Amino acid sequence: MRIKISLFLFSLLIIISILSCKKKNIEPQPDPIPSPQDTTGGGTTTLDTLSTLVINLSGMQNTNGKVNFALYNSSSSFNDPNQALAELFLVCTGPNMTLTLDSIVPGDYAFAIFHDENDNQQIDQNWLNIPTEGFAFSNNAMGSFGPPNWTQSKFNIPNSNTVTQNITLNFY
Repeated sequence: MRIKISLFLFSLLIIISILSCKKKNIEPQPDPIPSPQDTTGGGTTTLDTLSTLVINLSGMQNTNGKVNFALYNSSSSFNDPNQALAELFLVCTGPNMTLTLDSIVPGDYAFAIFHDENDNQQIDQNWLNIPTEGFAFSNNAMGSFGPPNWTQSKFNIPNSNTVTQNITLNFY
């Protein structure tokens, strides 16, 4: 009886496999990402205007954990990790690191960085809510009794350019 049931199930699987392999007529789909086109008559494309951001980060006190980086492109999203334009979690390699972000659209940006020494994906604080792990913001901006605001931290990335920020982690 067991052999008959097993043979029946095996045969059923083979039939299902054969039917699912039947060739289907699939119509070609349009390319979801259109190629850049010059609409200005100037002969340049969007790709020609992309820029690079280089961040020279210094001040790590050890190589524990990761360096967490968040890039923002508006005042309404700034310092809200859930609204970051891009996030990176990098293994800490030494007291100095260089982060390079390519293909950035020109515009205003700001970023926040912290050295997550215990790799718990949050900046640890003491009982007074003062960070106990190293942190920094673009322009080496510092706020009074809290993080800096968008205006203090923002910087501009122009067309077809490389912007470099030399940033030092802060510790309390």
